[in-house]
Amino acid sequence: MAYVDYEYYKTLYGEKALTEADFNRLLWDAEREIDKATSGVDGVRKLQIAFPTSDYDTEAVKRCICALVEFLKQIEDAERNANSVGQYTERADGSLQGKVVSSVSAGNESISYAVGKSADTAISNAIKDLQSKDVAVYQFIASRLSGLSDANGVNLLFGGRYPYYRGKV
Repeated sequence: MAYVDYEYYKTLYGEKALTEADFNRLLWDAEREIDKATSGVDGVRKLQIAFPTSDYDTEAVKRCICALVEFLKQIEDAERNANSVGQYTERADGSLQGKVVSSVSAGNESISYAVGKSADTAISNAIKDLQSKDVAVYQFIASRLSGLSDANGVNLLFGGRYPYYRGKV
């Protein structure tokens, strides 16, 4: 179930809007993140069973989703840029080696690359980056949905058991 469509998004963002293909690709991820943030410990997705009925709360949720699509696009672009800049060096035998910047000097424009970093370090960094991305996305959502309620008056960010839902999760 899509909470917003491309026409709504394009009306909000006008000429600055993403392409419809990018929007549709990122919309599912944005709505999934919103559902995760607005589900309690019992896994009830408040927006799917009791989407807000007040005009203010409805508009705020829709705008949050559109802004989150934009935010996810910015994260995607930043990750792509980080991964494409100087990722590998070529060894004398023609094989490739990952580059990790160990120091940068401004005086004579010197950049040093570390050699032989362990796989554990790379994995640890990847996990840390995923965790920080998840935290940033949640904070982004929380700052926009704080104080909003669903159709039953339950705060969207309430993390406990949903008081009105008796069906299957």
